[in-house]
Amino acid sequence: MKAIGRAAFDAIYEENIESVYKTALFYSGNHHAAEEVTQTVFMKLYVNIENVNLDAVNSWLLTAAKHMALNYQREIKREVLMEEVEVSDELVPYVPSSEDIVLQKLKKEERRELAGNIFSELYRVNPRWYEAVTITYFLEKPGKEVAEIMGVNLDTLYSMLYRAKRWIKKNYEEQYGRLDVK
Repeated sequence: MKAIGRAAFDAIYEENIESVYKTALFYSGNHHAAEEVTQTVFMKLYVNIENVNLDAVNSWLLTAAKHMALNYQREIKREVLMEEVEVSDELVPYVPSSEDIVLQKLKKEERRELAGNIFSELYRVNPRWYEAVTITYFLEKPGKEVAEIMGVNLDTLYSMLYRAKRWIKKNYEEQYGRLDVK
């Protein structure tokens, strides 16, 4: 990322955000999934920019968005609406009511919206914390690699992650707790 520079990445982002979102929306058929796919595509570009041919970055972004959205669709189709609940010694299939299904989807959507709010507010408060949390937990990169990507030592990275988690807990613990109660 240092080789290309943040300004160049920002320019690529601004130039392609709309087309990436529209591609993701077309293939996923879901606004929220399209937003998630768009975010993931640009995060992958950010992390792997040294390995991407910048002359063909538009094609790379659209292809990545298409495949991620199609994977999302495939995963949705695989979801099974039946869970097995253990009753005494035998397993009995449990078919949730349509009301249970709707409530589960609403709860999932509320959690996704809260997560979006947390991440956007975290970015506003401290972009470095946001970057550390996103690369470490969202992209599941090892600490050493994250520290290298961010240009900090490992202790500094762990300090950022600790402070970010503490900030999230302080500001959002109550809202998250209310989601579990519903």
